[in-house]
Amino acid sequence: MILQTLDELEADLLSHGLRSLYLILGPEEYQCRLALNRLREKALPPESVAFDYSEFCGSDTSVQKINETANTFPMLSKRRLVLVTDIDKMAYSEQDELMDSLDGLSSRSTMILFALDLDHRRKFYRTLREKACLIEFPKLKGVALERWAELFIRRQGFRISSGAIKKIVDLAGSDLQSLSAEMEKLLLYAGKEKSIPDSAVDSLMGDSRQHGIFELIGAIGRRDRAGALRSLANLMNSGEPPLLIVAMMARHCRQVLIAKDCLRQGFKSRDIGTAAQIPPFILDQFLQQARSFDLAAAQEMHMRLADIDRRLKSSTLDGRMLIEEVICALI
Repeated sequence: MILQTLDELEADLLSHGLRSLYLILGPEEYQCRLALNRLREKALPPESVAFDYSEFCGSDTSVQKINETANTFPMLSKRRLVLVTDIDKMAYSEQDELMDSLDGLSSRSTMILFALDLDHRRKFYRTLREKACLIEFPKLKGVALERWAELFIRRQGFRISSGAIKKIVDLAGSDLQSLSAEMEKLLLYAGKEKSIPDSAVDSLMGDSRQHGIFELIGAIGRRDRAGALRSLANLMNSGEPPLLIVAMMARHCRQVLIAKDCLRQGFKSRDIGTAAQIPPFILDQFLQQARSFDLAAAQEMHMRLADIDRRLKSSTLDGRMLIEEVICALI
């Protein structure tokens, strides 16, 4: 069983109920998290989560500990739910051990295995695909991304034009976390009117987060520490969550790296815009920024942002402080 949308997951839950084993794969992390939340809601009432839900990181938890927990009788609910993340980072021997233990999984437990990617050539993936209900979310692009955004808005009972949808996607990019946050702003703006005018997209998005991120990355590229810290402060003061700022910075940094590689190969401006997913109306300004950005600095920033993203998702560290540390380290 392979599912690729949340609607397909919902239909499977309605027709078959909760299965004993799930494998959730990215690379679309936002969709993966929604699927995890839906399965948790289906498996456990809120009052039993503290007793019958366990979460382990596959890279630093023994398979024996995972199996002991999975085969412990639930206390308050009908099932025990066990989530194992980062299974792609497990040693091959531990993957084999986990794979061999799945047939003995308690009938009173549901296990969810999660990774953003797995090597499809290895036996570990092939076996899990046969034994588990596979939920795999590919990265959305182009028309599929626009369709997702339109459906997101219409499910909330709002109306919007296709032109406005296209511009939202152009401005917010293909990261669904960022895209959904921008659309939530538009929904709040529309309020009881239940219709999002085209003008709202320009007024709420055109000069907001995307511009702030552009200015922040540009200041780092110019080695303007004061300007970068000021841009970060403006984003934080406008209510942007640190994790979302990190995600947007990482996305923009990837776009700069793609553009620099295309420039090295002699691509035309239009083709660079397509490869880096840059809207035409800011392409010239973006290319100017990409040309002036030091390649080594862009690569280092991308690695540091990936580390911050991981740390923020697994701790309660001060996100603003971590971003400021990166800025000061790079400039």
